[in-house]
Amino acid sequence: MADVTISDVMKAYAQDAERHAARQGTILDYTESSLENVDLVLHSIAGDSPLPPKTADDEEQLWTLAKMYGGYVGEVVLRNLGGAWEMHDNPDGSARVILRCQGVQMFPLEKVYKRLAEDPFSGVAGYCRALRAIIARQESDQ
Repeated sequence: MADVTISDVMKAYAQDAERHAARQGTILDYTESSLENVDLVLHSIAGDSPLPPKTADDEEQLWTLAKMYGGYVGEVVLRNLGGAWEMHDNPDGSARVILRCQGVQMFPLEKVYKRLAEDPFSGVAGYCRALRAIIARQESDQ
């Protein structure tokens, strides 16, 4: 059996997000416009208020959702702009999932977590547009 890569894991999380959204009647099709649907699902979960975790179980549930929907957001970027998933080890022994696209590091899991737990106005619909703008700025600076 082949080794499982971070790319395999994130694709599986993205598929979990597809199934989760479908149960709520929302279709995710890996287009940039589908990120608006992700924002709708996240709003249905958290509403207009942050959901800061109160217990370890809350924290685990929020991170599961962040991995699912962050994985989906990252897969949309990969399919539309290219890039690759990477794992980076932190000094404390934990690991961080990063999406690298044309030299830009992104953190879609953390973006979704922030939307759920900290900032109800931190949506993901503009993620690809923002990335395109960053890439264009970098190219014009060169």
